[in-house]
Amino acid sequence: MEVLSPYKEATEVMIEAGGEPLRLCYQCGICTGTCPWNLVRGFIVRRIIHEAQLGATDFGSEEVWLCATCRACVQRCPRGVEIIDVMRAMRRAVVSLGIGIVPDALRISAKNIAGAGNPLGEAPEKRGDWAKDLGVKKFSPGTEILYFPCCVPAYDPDVKKVSQATATILSKLGVDFGILGSEERCCGEAIRKAGYEDTFHSLAQSNINA
Repeated sequence: MEVLSPYKEATEVMIEAGGEPLRLCYQCGICTGTCPWNLVRGFIVRRIIHEAQLGATDFGSEEVWLCATCRACVQRCPRGVEIIDVMRAMRRAVVSLGIGIVPDALRISAKNIAGAGNPLGEAPEKRGDWAKDLGVKKFSPGTEILYFPCCVPAYDPDVKKVSQATATILSKLGVDFGILGSEERCCGEAIRKAGYEDTFHSLAQSNINA
């Protein structure tokens, strides 16, 4: 069974942005009962999907940005609807078409990622500083493993201890690995889920070319 929208134009925006799976939803409500957000506040996933089916999505609503993309709803859905793809499609519509409001914190992070290659706005040339004095080489063709710690483990004073410990363990095990250092950019996973598809592809290409 597919639900057809009486408001075709609004629904097509969602479909074109990657929301094709929303047509499969038959409104059983399991997603709402599964969502961990309901432990702290009301977040009716079923209603959000139904509004999208009808082309009645409120792109200016805070709910567009609340989904944590944990996939608990997807795992329980009897139709296998990729609800996360629908949520991401809503956000892509807001970002690419300007039909809603991007939260300030997210907008700033996206700007930092596009400009500096990381959401913290830190200097790209300092990205490999966490590996100083560890003897970690730069990745090159022929190196067996690329260690890609990404943004927070590369810059955060506390969390960088994780990347340092990982590199130390790999070295002691005799693993042939390297890092991209100052050429590494954000993996883009989080910013893609936030709707910035073009930024994600740009980051991916930068890392591939590094």
